[in-house]
Amino acid sequence: MFVLCSTNAQTKGDGSYRDLVQEGNFLSLEENYNMALQNYMDAYAMDSTSGLLNYNIGVCYLNTLNTKYKAELYLERAVKKVSNKCLIDDPMEKSAPPLAHYYYGQALHLNYKFDEEMKEYEAFEKFINVKDKEWKKTISRDKDICAFAKVQMSVPLNVQITSLGDSINSQYPDYSPALSADERMLIFTTRRPSTTGGMKDDNGNYYEDVVVSYKDDKGEWSKPVSLSESINGNGMDAAINITPDGQTLILYRDGGDGMGGNIYYSTFDGADWSPIKDFGSDVNSKFQESHACLNADATVLIFVSNRPGGYGGRDLYRCVKLPTGNWSKALNMGPVINTEFDEDGAFIHPDGRTFFFASNGHKSMGGFDIMFATLDENNQFSDVMNMGYPINTTDDDVFYVTSPDGKRGYFSSAKDGGAGEKDIYMVSMPEAKEKPLALFKGLIVPAAGEKLPDDLVIIVKDKETGEIIGTYRPKQNGTFTTILPPGREYTFSYQAPKGNEFYSEDVFVSNDISYKEIKREVSLEPVSLIGSVKAKSNALLLNLVVMDNVKNKKPIESAKLTVSGSDGKVHEYSTNASGRHDNLPLTLELDYKITAEFNGVKSEVVSVSTKGVKPPKVFSQTLYVEKPVVAAQGEYSLKVFIRNKKKKPIKNASVTLVDANGGKFEGTTDDNGMLKNIPIDSDFKYELSANIDNKVSEKLAFNTNKLKPKSVIKKTLVIDQSVTAAVAVADNVVAEGEYKFFFKYGRTRIDENEESWKNFVNKAAELSKQKAITVDVYSSASRVPTRARGNNKGLASSRAKKTVEKLTDAIVAAGGNAANITFKRRSKVNGPKYNNDPRKRKKYEPYQYVKAKVF
Repeated sequence: MFVLCSTNAQTKGDGSYRDLVQEGNFLSLEENYNMALQNYMDAYAMDSTSGLLNYNIGVCYLNTLNTKYKAELYLERAVKKVSNKCLIDDPMEKSAPPLAHYYYGQALHLNYKFDEEMKEYEAFEKFINVKDKEWKKTISRDKDICAFAKVQMSVPLNVQITSLGDSINSQYPDYSPALSADERMLIFTTRRPSTTGGMKDDNGNYYEDVVVSYKDDKGEWSKPVSLSESINGNGMDAAINITPDGQTLILYRDGGDGMGGNIYYSTFDGADWSPIKDFGSDVNSKFQESHACLNADATVLIFVSNRPGGYGGRDLYRCVKLPTGNWSKALNMGPVINTEFDEDGAFIHPDGRTFFFASNGHKSMGGFDIMFATLDENNQFSDVMNMGYPINTTDDDVFYVTSPDGKRGYFSSAKDGGAGEKDIYMVSMPEAKEKPLALFKGLIVPAAGEKLPDDLVIIVKDKETGEIIGTYRPKQNGTFTTILPPGREYTFSYQAPKGNEFYSEDVFVSNDISYKEIKREVSLEPVSLIGSVKAKSNALLLNLVVMDNVKNKKPIESAKLTVSGSDGKVHEYSTNASGRHDNLPLTLELDYKITAEFNGVKSEVVSVSTKGVKPPKVFSQTLYVEKPVVAAQGEYSLKVFIRNKKKKPIKNASVTLVDANGGKFEGTTDDNGMLKNIPIDSDFKYELSANIDNKVSEKLAFNTNKLKPKSVIKKTLVIDQSVTAAVAVADNVVAEGEYKFFFKYGRTRIDENEESWKNFVNKAAELSKQKAITVDVYSSASRVPTRARGNNKGLASSRAKKTVEKLTDAIVAAGGNAANITFKRRSKVNGPKYNNDPRKRKKYEPYQYVKAKVF
């Protein structure tokens, strides 16, 4: 009967009170709340006393986008006429259902009336059956949300939220901002009458289109225009995210099949955006993929999907770029990030470590809140944190992106007082800690009266490894941007068509920065006169940076620089407050020796040669005037004790201590298994290991933060020297390049959080990048009877198979080259015969393991 009624439902009743209410009911069932509200309000003009009608109007307002606050008035009237005998389907019913208390509480929450909200939940609880666990759970969660919102309101963040103004926001919905790293190009989604095709959806809203606006030197945004004919069609097209360099745009397009849309991407060629492309792999499915983001170097894709098999609702999934250029299979991001409710709106900060997303499942002020988590040193996400009030509110807050320095955020919201249904806002956060990266802002300036030549390309490489960091095409105004992680030196090659380099420079980004902007401007000669692309300057320039040492990397002011050429000329300079002296002129076909001196301490000599170099080019060099400070022996020291599993000392064991810069200390234990007075530095990271007779301890990582004077750090390492008759085993103590895991009774899965697993995966991933490797997986089952696959042999085989599957996914996820990996799998049943003695399980546990070795 419902299907028949909804199929024949009108948008407007025939004018009688009964018909208007009944038509509103049908439209509400179809979730067409806007049209339902029109019918209910027409009926309300005839009779405003009905508790049920006030209830229906309030529920409709709660399901609108920017008029939810109006629900409170009608639901306040409804709760005065609550009856558990209410006939909710009867258009002439005058009482309201008990649910009015619940929805009134929701309306009060939206309007920040938390104490009154709690009272309404308590009133509703009186109508709940004691056996109704679902409603009990829902009310308990809503009370927690109420309490959390109250706390967040009491400690607001020191931020300023401003609308992006009339140039961006209109009376129509404007949302989902995507910004270039220089914050001068804003791509967003709009539903204006000017959208391509001019079509409307069932709710009377115009279809989505992707538009772009540019910020001028005065900080004013231009009028938005359609991004590209390649992007916007006659259907739903929405912007989702853009990579920091502005070269890759992620988009959403409605599938039109009733199952929801999918995500795609488009690339910028310097003049226009390419037609949309599919990511491939299993990123898109027959279910809905609604949002996505890429990290700064486009090697990690995180997306939203409601496909089955997740934790509930919409979940976040992760793919990594394989060496073949394809994307790996999608993996759910797990319970730290995902909840039984919905996650959405993903964004990875250019630092590659801070991840923002929206959730209505984590601790929320109500609806979707913006959350963040950070990657730790083990590449695991920290606990999820709420961004706080007033960034988050009691309503939905989604689609949050940040500036590279982390000082500003951009998001869409249906805040009161906005220009339209949704507007785009900027939040300024003066107290936010700057992110440790550099933003390179490049500008290529054409000759007067000429346009920028077509097909210019800037290729950025890691100077040490030669790895290509990115390939960039300047926009029509000549600008391009890229994010440069600190602690590395980069080579920028500016190329005309056919790979003809017309300019190059080296850029060093020191580790001491919190956030830095590097600006470069390259002016061109008139192409019409010389017939090719050529930079105006033909100079060879040298940029020098002087720091204290490799560990601290603190810039040194007023350091003396000496530059000696092979022509016999010597030049002296001094560094500024940033430890720099830039744009020193060099001469072609000469060799240069460069030193720095400060407080009587000289750096090592570095060399630069201009022989065979084609100008223009900018060289960069870093000089250190100190060696890393090592504390005097005994002032800061390490004391190591090496023992076996029986707690007996091991003499003549080799001990190795490696610091974060690759420095190594080696020594041997005395008759008491001790090695004393190993000099260490404060605020540093170390890795300690020991071995004897080809038996190796676990590697122990530790740091020396905030050491007190004359501190002595004590560490103990265990080497298992035991050997059993059947098989030599070491309880999770293995040599480098090996992994071993023991299955205790009741445990069937490998612990992927164990350090030994992570170390093995990272080792295999690193080796596979360099050469072809073989991973040998060997598993064992004891002779204790098992039901697994009918016998112990099947259990052993299953363990090996599952380990290979897990290793394959983990190594690829860690950046390994799958094409270079070959797996060998072996299994066997080991150990003594089972004598029906279940209390002696430890007797058999040494034979329940899986181990792997990389060759």
